[in-house]
Order: sequence, then C-alpha cells, then structure tokens
Amino acid sequence: MRTAEIRRRFLGFFAERGHTVVPSAPLATPDPTLPFVNAGMVPFKPYLTGEA
Repeated sequence: MRTAEIRRRFLGFFAERGHTVVPSAPLATPDPTLPFVNAGMVPFKPYLTGEA
C-alpha cells in the first residue's frame, strides 16, 4: 500500500463520520507565531485568534 492510499483511507474514515477534511498547510511560514506551526494549526490560526 502506498502512502497516498493510507492518507486517503485515513481521511475518508473521518469524512464518512461527519468530520471536515481541510487542506494541508506548509510547515514553513513567515508568521512569527511559531507555536501554531509546531502544532500543525496554521490553517486554523484565524479562528483561534478571533480574526475570522
């Protein structure tokens, strides 16, 4: 089984149960809030900080 297939099945499992699949975000960012990058939370930062 290839990595892409494992990822597809993993995301599919949660999507089938009503979870939203969001696109991946790069680890490198010019944003000075490094803790968000380390935790993989870059796509959610606007929501966590109240900007959105």
